[in-house]
Amino acid sequence: MLKQRVITAVILAVVVVGIILIPNTLWLSLLFTVVLFVSVQELLNLTVKIPPVARIFAAAGFAFLFWISLSLVSPMLLYWQSLAGVGLWALITAGLLIYRFNGSYSLLQRLLLLGLGLALLWICIHSLIYLHYQYGAEVLLYLFTLVWLADIGAYFSGRRFGKHKLAPAISPGKTWEGVFGGALLNLLWMLLIFQLTDGWGIDLLQFLLIGLLTSAISVVGDLFESTLKREAGVKDSGSLLPGHGGILDRIDGLVSAAPIFVCGLFLVVGL
Repeated sequence: MLKQRVITAVILAVVVVGIILIPNTLWLSLLFTVVLFVSVQELLNLTVKIPPVARIFAAAGFAFLFWISLSLVSPMLLYWQSLAGVGLWALITAGLLIYRFNGSYSLLQRLLLLGLGLALLWICIHSLIYLHYQYGAEVLLYLFTLVWLADIGAYFSGRRFGKHKLAPAISPGKTWEGVFGGALLNLLWMLLIFQLTDGWGIDLLQFLLIGLLTSAISVVGDLFESTLKREAGVKDSGSLLPGHGGILDRIDGLVSAAPIFVCGLFLVVGL
């Protein structure tokens, strides 16, 4: 299982990093629009469970609207979108603290979760495309590595040292030791990147604060998706990626991390 997981991760990383390194943001926009199309189908299956054909048409319509919106996004609009995303994730974090398994959400509740998920995906992918367009491949790759290393560090430190459950009602396998291991790995990575890039003009304290907040909120994104899967009674959001599950299983941390990271940059660097 671990071997399959690693192989899939390497292939994904090569494809994603390769496209990010292409200077023309059009290719990245195409990739993320496809990611959005698949993610919306998975989200629909986790919430309202409409028939497969209806899922495809609904996801295609949403992805088309997103593609059209790319020509309308301005730095100010993106800032307010990202700020709204930060607010939504703050509310989600509070909700997770009091979450108890239900298993029988009403249609209205599932529609609300669907709307919330769509909004979060929209904000995230706009943010990722804007980062590439405005700040370049290096900064976008740095955001990706923060999320990836938080996940990798949490996985291995949790397996080796994990004793204290982080959120047993949501994801019994996650531990506080895993979270701290991921944060420590990210801290070392941030210090290295700061030395290599001089923090892209950001002072060390602000650079570390943005990175640590981004790393921390990525865990919340993972937990939120876990609640959706738990309520839907499934292990993974999909089966597209061998050893990983669905697209949402791979981008859940990124969905929460992107608006925090973008807001941090806006507040420090400006629009």
